Amino acid sequence: MAERFKVKLVTPTGVVFEGEARQVVAVGPLGEFGVLAEHINFITSLLPGVLRIERPDGPVESWVISGGLTEVKDGAMTVLANSAQTPDSIDRGQAAAEEREADQKISAMSFYDPEYPAAEEALLLARARSQAASATAAR
Repeated sequence: MAERFKVKLVTPTGVVFEGEARQVVAVGPLGEFGVLAEHINFITSLLPGVLRIERPDGPVESWVISGGLTEVKDGAMTVLANSAQTPDSIDRGQAAAEEREADQKISAMSFYDPEYPAAEEALLLARARSQAASATAAR
């Protein structure tokens, strides 16, 4: 049984990561999901959140992605993200301020407001950035 599989993370600016993984964890519309070697073929959209790639030799690499699509096909996973950012490149204070601002904005909106989906996506991204920056600072 295979214990590793190929993963590629691609943004509009190019390939951000290409290598092997033991496990990948991402956030889809139904919540967080994991992919292991020999996973069934599938495709799903991705929500803003943290994409974690557990390498076969142990370390976990993380990226904050702003949504996109992922496909698992024939033992390989391709993630097409709108953007990808390493947690190390995120300013913790700025991320916390963005999260507070996004939370205040959505709190003042009606669910039926046409701008609500965009505000919700901005809040998810701000939360992911803030959590990733905090986790990096805790290390």
